[in-house]
Amino acid sequence: MRGIHWRWAIAVLPFLWVGMAQAQKIYQWTDEKGQVHFSQRPPPEGVQAETRQLKNNEPSETRRAYCLVIQQIGNSIAAARLRGVPADQVNNDMRQVELRYDVDVNEIALRELVNYVYQSTRAGVYDQTISNRILDACLGGAFGNLGRSQKQTADADAEGEAQDTPGSSSGTGWVTHGLVATNYHVIAGKSDIEVHFPNGRSVSASVRASDPENDVALLSLRGETLPPGLPIASGEAGVGAEVFTLGYPHTSIMGSNAKLTTGIINSTTGMRDDARVYQISVPVQSGNSGGPLINMRGEVVGLVTAKLSAAHVYRWTGDMPQNVNYAVKVGYLTSLLPHGESPASIEVGEANLETLGARVRESVVRITAE
Repeated sequence: MRGIHWRWAIAVLPFLWVGMAQAQKIYQWTDEKGQVHFSQRPPPEGVQAETRQLKNNEPSETRRAYCLVIQQIGNSIAAARLRGVPADQVNNDMRQVELRYDVDVNEIALRELVNYVYQSTRAGVYDQTISNRILDACLGGAFGNLGRSQKQTADADAEGEAQDTPGSSSGTGWVTHGLVATNYHVIAGKSDIEVHFPNGRSVSASVRASDPENDVALLSLRGETLPPGLPIASGEAGVGAEVFTLGYPHTSIMGSNAKLTTGIINSTTGMRDDARVYQISVPVQSGNSGGPLINMRGEVVGLVTAKLSAAHVYRWTGDMPQNVNYAVKVGYLTSLLPHGESPASIEVGEANLETLGARVRESVVRITAE
């Protein structure tokens, strides 16, 4: 069987220069049909293009050394791809790498590397850029435990963490069980939290309960009479279910009224098959974080949490993702809700989008924190 020469890939590490990957140059041009193109390769001869540099964040020395190992393993994978070795066979070989060699690469990271190389190259065709692309992707946070938290942070731009002013954040919340629900990252580390109602009233709030791991929080507004709460769905939504959200994105530009966007559940799992979140096609922007993801009965099934960063994905893959967003499932919030308390909630029942939007609007609020 044709395999991969892992011992050579690991052994050359001490002799390689440990350095930073160069910034990638991106070309933008418009063809004769008016279509705009983005590419890491120059446009056709004679076509004028704008260029820009995508700079990598400076990695640690440990990360650099790790990524040089990843680069060499990737080179061996690319060689196997060139020889026509099936991806399944290479993935089987991957399971043995960590057992054979003292390298901090887990099985998932190795299989990601195989997929990256096989999707980025063609069988029997040598791509001279693949080695540097592997190194750049790794230094950017891909492939492995050393970069897992870094990559997840870059993958998902937390919507509510857009800075209005230094030290401040803005997001969306919604009334339920006499409290206001939102994402934890909207209010994390903040001492001055305000809830702004659609009628223009603003009230100070405090954190009643939170779950940082699952990015959910409940706010308390003492002595305030709240609008009826949004009802919470008793079960999870399925793939293809129609959903919508109301939120307060970019209020300084788009205005202070809530904005409604709609879409479907694309998947019942999120990044790296995270079972805590939905992938959704509902368009969201900075300021939507914490907003309710609502089904067509008017029940909350999740909290809008993040979007996939098109810029980072483009840097790693050369592909521009389209409207890939995420919402944490509402079940991770219900465990924080008080027992025995059931204030009035909005009626449940199927209706058209216009009716549902009007039904829930007064119970969706803007949150600012600093």
